[in-house]
Amino acid sequence: MRDSPTEMGSGLRLVDKIFSKSDRTVKFVFLSNGQVIEFSYIDKQDGKDIICAPTQTACKLGCKFCFLSDYDFAVRNLAPEEITDGVQYIVRNLKLLEREGRNDVLLVSYMGCGEPLCNVINLMYACESIRVEFASLYRVVRFAVASLIPTPSRMRRFISEVHCRKLPVKFHLSLHSPFDACRSEMMPGASPVQDSVDLVRAFTTTSGNAAEIHYALIANVNDRDEDVAELMRLLKGSGISIKFLAYNEKPSIDFKPSERVAEIRTALEREGITTEFYNPPGSDIGSSCGQFLMDYYVKYNTKPLVRRS
Repeated sequence: MRDSPTEMGSGLRLVDKIFSKSDRTVKFVFLSNGQVIEFSYIDKQDGKDIICAPTQTACKLGCKFCFLSDYDFAVRNLAPEEITDGVQYIVRNLKLLEREGRNDVLLVSYMGCGEPLCNVINLMYACESIRVEFASLYRVVRFAVASLIPTPSRMRRFISEVHCRKLPVKFHLSLHSPFDACRSEMMPGASPVQDSVDLVRAFTTTSGNAAEIHYALIANVNDRDEDVAELMRLLKGSGISIKFLAYNEKPSIDFKPSERVAEIRTALEREGITTEFYNPPGSDIGSSCGQFLMDYYVKYNTKPLVRRS
């Protein structure tokens, strides 16, 4: 590995490195071609080095609860070299391979900025490059991809690529509502609910990899009794687990975290559906789901920001 990603030709330039005060998360803010690119290192002290990586410079899918959706940023697919160089830089900079009692698993989680299925081929090249680079340095190198599934055809392409390349990828479906009307309101770029769940089943069957549902519980939006009943219908007997995420409040919308987490988990688990509750790390430095360090996007944006109506 080389000391700096700029030596490898990707053009990444580090502009800041921020440490969380609430946990062990570290945010790395890079510039490339005049655009902000954020990576995060997450240390849950569970034997894994977790690097949360982006796949795009922004996103056009307009999820209501995403911090970037208030502005019309230019969206560019990241090149494989930009993704791999960011991962390399973090491993080198934090001296992850030199630590006493160092972790023996590297997990690169594509849950940063952008929609991974809108950049599938570059994503695949990045995974293969990272796997080759670190195969002799970690006992296990694996990946995770979170997506709302923008179109069924993109998901089918992703399934085919993962299967053919034999990549160890866990898929996380960003669901957030079991009803199409509500999901479309919150996530206008998402495929229909039943199609999405069926495609997740196809992914697990074809690739042999695991998958789970991501679901941020929001009070009086997706935590109602009818939501729970529909989740039961969708997931019972599927073998797909659901991870409930702590909702991180976004100032521009009036969404509040649900207070029914324990009750809903109990109801689903009675039906044999495996559940988990996860409080995403790094919320104080914009590393939790849908959060970003907006000051950097404002500071380094070369054109006046246009707020979406």
